[in-house]
Amino acid sequence: MPARANLRWSQLKVGILVAVAAAILIVVIFALTGESGWFSPRLHLITYVNDAGGMRPGASVNLEGVGIGNVTAVHLAEHPPDPAQPVQIDMSVTQGHERWLRTNSTVVLGTAGPLGETLVNINAGTLQAPPARDGTVLPGEASTGINALLVSSHNLLTNANVLEERIGQILDQVQNGKGSLGQLFYSDQLYTRMNAIAGNLQVLTANLNRGQGTAGKLLTDDTLYTKINTTLDRLNATLDQVQHGSGTLGKLMNDPALYNHADQLVTGLNTTTGNLNAGRGALGALLTDSPTSAQLKDSLEKLDALLAGLQAGKGTMGKLFSDPTLYNHLDDVSTSTQALLDAIRANPKKYLTIHLNIF
Repeated sequence: MPARANLRWSQLKVGILVAVAAAILIVVIFALTGESGWFSPRLHLITYVNDAGGMRPGASVNLEGVGIGNVTAVHLAEHPPDPAQPVQIDMSVTQGHERWLRTNSTVVLGTAGPLGETLVNINAGTLQAPPARDGTVLPGEASTGINALLVSSHNLLTNANVLEERIGQILDQVQNGKGSLGQLFYSDQLYTRMNAIAGNLQVLTANLNRGQGTAGKLLTDDTLYTKINTTLDRLNATLDQVQHGSGTLGKLMNDPALYNHADQLVTGLNTTTGNLNAGRGALGALLTDSPTSAQLKDSLEKLDALLAGLQAGKGTMGKLFSDPTLYNHLDDVSTSTQALLDAIRANPKKYLTIHLNIF
């Protein structure tokens, strides 16, 4: 009996030792792999989203990519603040992050890689907002996880299928010889035309080689080359003469006399213009405000008044310009004189006979 009791006690001690070791191992594993210690002070946070994206309790909670806790529960809320966000996510995070974990921090669901598990990403808030406390509800944003990727992939595959169908239809039309591209691949007309064009090009090349036509002459006859070369030689000789100052053009380009004359002319014009602006000389005095210009202005005003009086018929000269009486008298005198001269010519004895009476 004592031996059997000792055996049972030994087995019991071994079992207790194994249980304790297993518990210690579990604690160490969670301490090494968990987001935070079990005995650290924690905060209970809540957020509401429109789609949990397959999230499960125990998922990682990150603050700007740094793990600070885990998801404790994911369920549909009975009375969510916003009916468009019916999913409630409860989170347990360690304290000590209040500097960045504020009441205006936003929650975005993401994935650990393209096909990884869904996790919670919390963006840091501003320092002006109060720090998050136990039970704080953080605003949630639309999920950017695998669901959005799957939706976009589905749309891409749908568009690819539509594009594939259209390409197939186009290839069918091409194979049936429809359209310009189908005619290009399956019609013999284009080949026939290209063959004819190639034959014409061959004939044209042969004619060019034989020197036929204008283009053939240009390619085979040296006459044009000789004329161009002669023209270039003459042009070079002319340019040499111009550079050496020969001829009128050479004088213009090399002799500074024309430039000197032009410079002297411009200098003289500048001097004359300066004298005029300064009021020197008769013309300068007329162009500037001077006694001469004042006298000229006074004379012009008097002349204008005199002409106005003449037009109005004032004075003797005005009468001469405007009254026709003198003209009429002169015209009558002229008419009478002409009649007298005509009478004298007709009967000169009557008017030219001199009677002398002596005593």
